[in-house]
Amino acid sequence: MQDRIEIYRRLERQYLRDKMGGLGLQPLDGMVARLLGREGQMRQEDIARQIVVDKGAVARSLARLEGLGLVERTVSRQCRREKLVALTPQGLDTAGQIQRVLAEWDEISYRGFTPQERALYDGFLTRITQNVTHFKAGGEANG
Repeated sequence: MQDRIEIYRRLERQYLRDKMGGLGLQPLDGMVARLLGREGQMRQEDIARQIVVDKGAVARSLARLEGLGLVERTVSRQCRREKLVALTPQGLDTAGQIQRVLAEWDEISYRGFTPQERALYDGFLTRITQNVTHFKAGGEANG
């Protein structure tokens, strides 16, 4: 089973690298922009927590996105040391393009699946993700 997952992930990464590269982005940039498009304005540490990558990687991605004019950072009114990040209008357009790329990948991946099979798989994957995220955060291995 592990080989099939590795093959799938490798092909997915290649597809996303190619498509994101066409938008002038790295895959992590796409993840960050997509999250901001879905959630709106966020703190950098919340972005890192939600996509489960370290803060430094998110900071580098945000610097690239800011350089491309896709995000803007503002100082929080509640804590002057804290910066909030949001997509610019151009960033919102790019987030829409990213969403279309991901929808295309889903169409490729789920070809031949019934809606019920797709929902079942998505449910399993959600539970698996919750389990490993909980484990990484220090939760019980058998919880």
